[in-house]
Amino acid sequence: MPDHIHLMRAFSAVASAASFSAAAKALGLSRATVSSQIALLESRLGTRLFRRTTRSVALTDEGERYARRIAAILEQIDAIDNEYAERAGEVAGLLTVEVPEFFGVRVLAPCVPEFLEQHPGVRLNLVLNERVDDIVRAEADVFVRTSLPRAHHLKYRKLTAFRLITAASPRYLAAHGEPKHPRELERHITIDYINSVSGLPFDWEFEPVQRGRGSPLVVPAKGRLTCNNSDACVQAAVAGFGVVSDVESMLEPLFANRLLVPVLRG
Repeated sequence: MPDHIHLMRAFSAVASAASFSAAAKALGLSRATVSSQIALLESRLGTRLFRRTTRSVALTDEGERYARRIAAILEQIDAIDNEYAERAGEVAGLLTVEVPEFFGVRVLAPCVPEFLEQHPGVRLNLVLNERVDDIVRAEADVFVRTSLPRAHHLKYRKLTAFRLITAASPRYLAAHGEPKHPRELERHITIDYINSVSGLPFDWEFEPVQRGRGSPLVVPAKGRLTCNNSDACVQAAVAGFGVVSDVESMLEPLFANRLLVPVLRG
């Protein structure tokens, strides 16, 4: 059984990375060893788990089913191992955490001093970026993401949910009027946030009046200002340039100070 767990872990690493070389690097093994482990696992199961070409590695249908079956098993094993490891000694070593820039700056960074004080043996490497599409090739122990690539076999846990809200400064609204319906944004100046995966700005999406009924209303992004940093977008809105969309909890202090005003809340 212990040997079979090693084979399951090798399979999970290859499935997540879609690469034998990347999986070998993550596991600290040679590529030949990982390839042999997968061959042994396929032999034991009597089925082909991966489709291999000179350029890519992809799961077969049986591989997809196997990945779903073993995910919970490996998660339970890791949870047990972690529980007893924590009891055995203090958490220590280098921890690399990769998070979106806005989350790292606004949410995580203020909590770092307390965390490091509680765990003096930990060295924290905090990486801020938006490389959602490169997550399987990035080198980090923990990732925080607002979305995941469509094709992935990562173990993940939902931390929280957040609500986007639209806002503008009193100065902008006095000059241009307040939009009363999402479609009116087409006549307003918008500040658009860039999708790091596509390199294009995100379109504006609004939930239907009755949630769960109908499709979201999409207003194409075509603002004069686009940016890949949410803080810069918000500051441009505070300066009166245009309408911005951001996480409600992050904008609330600006609402309290009347630097920004929520719009399109209905």
